Amino acid sequence: MTVDRALFATTFTTLPDWPCPTCGKGHLKADKDALLNQETGPSKAAHEHDAWDPEWIERRFAALLTCNFANCGDLVAVLGDVSIVEEFGYHYEGEPTQEFNERLKPRSLSPAPLPIRPPEDSPELVKDALREAAGLIWQSAEGAANQVRQAVEHLMDEQGVIKSAPGAFVPLHNRIKEFESKDPKNAEILLAVKWLGNNGSHAGGLTRDDVFDAFDMVELVLVNLYDTTTATIMAKVKAINTQKGPVKPTP
Repeated sequence: MTVDRALFATTFTTLPDWPCPTCGKGHLKADKDALLNQETGPSKAAHEHDAWDPEWIERRFAALLTCNFANCGDLVAVLGDVSIVEEFGYHYEGEPTQEFNERLKPRSLSPAPLPIRPPEDSPELVKDALREAAGLIWQSAEGAANQVRQAVEHLMDEQGVIKSAPGAFVPLHNRIKEFESKDPKNAEILLAVKWLGNNGSHAGGLTRDDVFDAFDMVELVLVNLYDTTTATIMAKVKAINTQKGPVKPTP
């Protein structure tokens, strides 16, 4: 799968049903009565200005989201800003309409939902770095990209690629090129992730979509390396073909 970018947009009219970061099976539900949404003090004071406009309003929101999977029920805290946006449309009779609507802009989710689903057997340090990246998406595309890059470093460790030589540190680029000798396809993908991570070292160097591209690429590599679904199914295919029918379980 790839990142469902609608779930990780910049703003929302209502909070989406993010996947639970704890169990990965349920989705996060917001209780409207538990969502705090209040206007800031400076915003209230600005109402006295002669040129005041509804789009000047600034609000903050906070809520606890609950996983709807019965065996989980974990909580995720979310907070962010609320802006008022002027939107134009048309009445069903064709008359133009003008409305001021709230847009929720999350700034932090803890723990943060993962945009991708790494295979279960993926290395824990790699998944930990991806979780850190997921938390930073809402604050800094550059920070998130750096953590995805760190996930690649951990992956190279797991693949046995050296990270230091006598008296010298081995850059990630060189490690990926070394990995290329045994796995050129996945090395090519990881090299692209590395370039995106490099741009994460410069303010304004990346967009959120760039980070999601990096997530998609890392997920593909992890599936290629650690997903056992295809091998398991093919083993059953071969066994059934050998038996020319259903295979009885071993007692």
